[in-house]
Amino acid sequence: MTDETIVAIFDTDAQADAAVRDLKAANVPADAISRHARKAPGTAAAIPAQETGFWASLFGGDPDHDNAVYDRSLDSGSTVVTVRTPAQHATMVSEILERHGPADIDERASAYGLSGTTTSTATSPVTAAPVTPTREGAAGMAAVNEGSNAVGSGSGSIQLSEEQLQVGKRAVNRGTTRVRRFVVETPVEEQVSLRDETVTVERRAVTGDHPVGEADFTEKTIEMTETDEEAVVGKTARVTEEVVLRKDATERVETVRDTVRREDVEIEKISTAPPVAKT
Repeated sequence: MTDETIVAIFDTDAQADAAVRDLKAANVPADAISRHARKAPGTAAAIPAQETGFWASLFGGDPDHDNAVYDRSLDSGSTVVTVRTPAQHATMVSEILERHGPADIDERASAYGLSGTTTSTATSPVTAAPVTPTREGAAGMAAVNEGSNAVGSGSGSIQLSEEQLQVGKRAVNRGTTRVRRFVVETPVEEQVSLRDETVTVERRAVTGDHPVGEADFTEKTIEMTETDEEAVVGKTARVTEEVVLRKDATERVETVRDTVRREDVEIEKISTAPPVAKT
């Protein structure tokens, strides 16, 4: 499998820090990310200006036009971030780096007055170099198509990817049914018959001769009690109804439609034979 080294130049430490942070957040291994700057130790990896072969040792091959741009950028205080990644992740890494505004290689070369022809064929400010799995460096700083042949190589490859549809399930809250019990007071009335007793005192004259004895001239008391009825209210309670919540589940089959992508190749054989002259 072919690896690539992605290179980006950032003019500020904040840009480089943000790019490295986002790369690590995207699960790019920390040991695959390198920062290079001519600064005080502890802030970034220092590269002596005299070591013109540093980039050749990192990417492989002889120093080229792009390497001179990297050196001049480091001299001016910029930071170079390199990322070694499998070819299938190169696009993702490049997009992360480009989000943080790296310098354009061609514009930077023109600003430095480097008129030599660059080996980079990409217009992106981020350049990529193919790396073979058995080598520490790369074939050069040129941005090449994935799987293109290196100089002296007798084979090349293009990786084809294909998407597969994966359908899962998740629970969605469609609403809640709540039953709340509360008390309602309703006025009621009932009629009842009540009896009231009243004592009446009557005095009436006695006619006729009634003998009066000595005992009639003694004290005597009679009494009568009056009784009234009043209403007494009592209440009894009983269960008249029961409310039950029940949840029923049903199964349904739903058809999920989407599109998946796959890569294919178109093979075209280009003949280099000279045309046959007609007589």
